[in-house]
Amino acid sequence: MSGHPAEFLRPGRAVTLAHVADGAEGLVLSDLASGVAARKDAPAIGLVVVCRDGPRMAALSRGLSFFAPDMDVLEFPAWDCLPYDRVSPHPGVMAQRMTTLSRLAHVEGRDKPSILLTTVNAILQRVPPRNRIASQSLSAAAGNVLPMQRVIAWLDLNGYLRASTVRESGEYAVRGGILD
Repeated sequence: MSGHPAEFLRPGRAVTLAHVADGAEGLVLSDLASGVAARKDAPAIGLVVVCRDGPRMAALSRGLSFFAPDMDVLEFPAWDCLPYDRVSPHPGVMAQRMTTLSRLAHVEGRDKPSILLTTVNAILQRVPPRNRIASQSLSAAAGNVLPMQRVIAWLDLNGYLRASTVRESGEYAVRGGILD
């Protein structure tokens, strides 16, 4: 075989990697993602990797963080409950899914290789349309300045309850220029 294996990858065409030694998957995938990112027409997300389950996805994520710490790895886990269970999905799982969907909805081009990790169960579950996620997501980080009214409107629109004192998740309080 001549050339880099990434030369054989084409958009929309699945590739199956077999007989990769346990623990070396992160190395192989980071090499492939770097090869895809080096192309002049590189996509924003270089690779989408579908793992058989959550523990396998977590192990692959750890491997990628070791072999390619500068690579952007997005994880999209499956719900931790069945559709008609009496319990809701864990808030951490919901947050991870929505964070990943929001980042995917706002993806344009990237300056470093990126990989989306997901599971078979996760890709079978329906998600809101991209434009809905893009219009209803809010990104706040230290050092950013956001208008208070915009943040309050976003909280109200997304089901947060205004309270005089925050006591549990899903509540917010405004006292002067301070938002809890």
